[in-house]
Amino acid sequence: MSSQQYFLFISNNDIYAIETCNVVEIVEYQQITKVPMLRSFVKGVTNIRGNIIAVIDLLERFGFEESKISEKTSLVILKIFYNEEEMHLAVIIDEVYEVDNIKNENIEVTPDFGIKIQQRFVKNMLQYNKEYIPILDINTVLSIDDLAIKAEIKG
Repeated sequence: MSSQQYFLFISNNDIYAIETCNVVEIVEYQQITKVPMLRSFVKGVTNIRGNIIAVIDLLERFGFEESKISEKTSLVILKIFYNEEEMHLAVIIDEVYEVDNIKNENIEVTPDFGIKIQQRFVKNMLQYNKEYIPILDINTVLSIDDLAIKAEIKG
């Protein structure tokens, strides 16, 4: 039976999943430098081994209050593709939960109702330990076009 590996994490007492093929690494939360002209959920940038990486607050991106930083808070470095180029972005999570192989039969279509975040952010649902966990669509969650504030040109 076919399966795929998922990274499960906790934010605001909810569990979310991301396909591990999108996860580059997980690092301790560290200093973030604010950058002007970004949306409020883009907290700024941080330096990960010499690479400047934008940091996104997932909870705020989903429309909740911003993440509360604790000793378990981590940054998950994710890779996305924009204009066919690989980019790395970091998301703030409360806590690492699990990395596990999930059988394809435990992946289900996202329902039209009953989930706490906007449906467009959810790729599918994952049945894990008798719970249904949203698998995030990172290309939508981390859409580059949504991250920057577009300046209006006045003529």
